[in-house]
Amino acid sequence: MRSITLTAPAKVNLFLKVLNKREDGYHNIFTLFERISLADKITITAIPKGIRVSSDKSITADPKDNLVYKAAELILKHAKIAKGVNIRIKKVIPIAAGLGGGSSDAASTLIGINKLFSLRFPENKLLFLAEKLGADVPFFVLNSDFALGKGKGGDLTRIKSNIKLWHLIIYTGSKTSTRDIYDAFDLKAKRLTFDGADDKIPRYLSGSFDRGVLEKMLCNDLEDAAISKNLGLKIIIERLASSLGKKAIVSGSGPSVFCLCSTGKEAMAAKRELFKAVPAGERKEWQVFIARTK
Repeated sequence: MRSITLTAPAKVNLFLKVLNKREDGYHNIFTLFERISLADKITITAIPKGIRVSSDKSITADPKDNLVYKAAELILKHAKIAKGVNIRIKKVIPIAAGLGGGSSDAASTLIGINKLFSLRFPENKLLFLAEKLGADVPFFVLNSDFALGKGKGGDLTRIKSNIKLWHLIIYTGSKTSTRDIYDAFDLKAKRLTFDGADDKIPRYLSGSFDRGVLEKMLCNDLEDAAISKNLGLKIIIERLASSLGKKAIVSGSGPSVFCLCSTGKEAMAAKRELFKAVPAGERKEWQVFIARTK
């Protein structure tokens, strides 16, 4: 095998609780990840030596700073592979949008190189490597549409469900780093919405769950911090509530907002109503997507 192409899906956080700050500077969180159909494509080709990373969209000034480069370097060194790889990224997921695009690209790089060179690393080995790269990367290695994440996000529990959710996703186009959002987050002012959620929710989700149940659970402790950096998020959330009666939240650290829908047709109708409620001048930087559970 000389080349392999993989799909790198985005994610949303159906709920995200921030529990406390860790000694390593990260935060302990409790979240429900969902893998969605919005996706990048990663093509990996074996070359005699070196690591080359390119993209159809601007990513990092120095390719070595890109998470995909770091993922390739990590697994090649770990496997003691002398050959190199050329990696081409076709970006669809907005960059730094709270949708996990960079993390998913890195996870697909680990999975792709594992297949390309027939390394036969098991999933637990790939998860071990993924955790060294970033908090969200392990979820994209895990073969599951839904998973509960604890710790930094890499302590994962698969949630088995056949439910397929549809989403209207709005990326506002603003640029704010995850670190800036966490810095703005006032941990002392927060209280657990679910009253011991980390004990109750895993048992609850171990059975079947539907869109109505999940819609009631939607929450994100980072939302106020994200809104403080981008007031446009609040406008979208309020307009979706007033125009459509839909609860919407920020995904991850933002600046993307999403709501749940029953069908793609309903999501398209929600998009039309939102566009009627928000003047074109206020949404000229938006990117809007309709996606479903992967």
